[in-house]
Amino acid sequence: MATHLAIAAASATILGLLRDNYPRAEFGASLPFDLYQAKDFDDPFKEGIALALWRVAPNTARRNLGTRTDALGRRFKTSLPIDLFYLVVPFAERAERQQRLLGWVLRAMEDLGPLAATHLNHYLSESNIFADSESVDLVNEPLPVADHLALWDRLKRLPPSATYVMRMVLLDSPTTLGEFPLVRQRNVDMGVLVR
Repeated sequence: MATHLAIAAASATILGLLRDNYPRAEFGASLPFDLYQAKDFDDPFKEGIALALWRVAPNTARRNLGTRTDALGRRFKTSLPIDLFYLVVPFAERAERQQRLLGWVLRAMEDLGPLAATHLNHYLSESNIFADSESVDLVNEPLPVADHLALWDRLKRLPPSATYVMRMVLLDSPTTLGEFPLVRQRNVDMGVLVR
């Protein structure tokens, strides 16, 4: 059961796993990692890895999920399946260093593979965002040329970067469905004029 905090938890998990596993011997002990918004690209840091959530879309692969039932038998409204689209941007002052960072981050993102609930619940202060049985896929998904040019047009100072999609993040509803007793008898009066 992923709560409304799932988007923030997904972003924090990617950033946290990259920060925890980067090669300090090559890139130094204090390489910055940060979540970026569009405005942050106007004045980016000189060196580091930026992760930007640039698009959220409904997942069209699974539309009719049905209602969700918890362990107590309560029924909840249908979960909302979404895909999260990320832009991973390595910054550096020199082109060679930026390309080294890009090569490392591409390999590191591929190594992350499917993310289990243990990872997804680790990087925010709340620890029950995803159910133990939940996991999400994180895959490299190149942008269509038109989208790439539009993104490049908006973010003028964007160095070479990579795009990823986290598929099937389920946002569960906390709203329960009312339980009503079964209909046992109907009373239908035929031909009675009501005044």
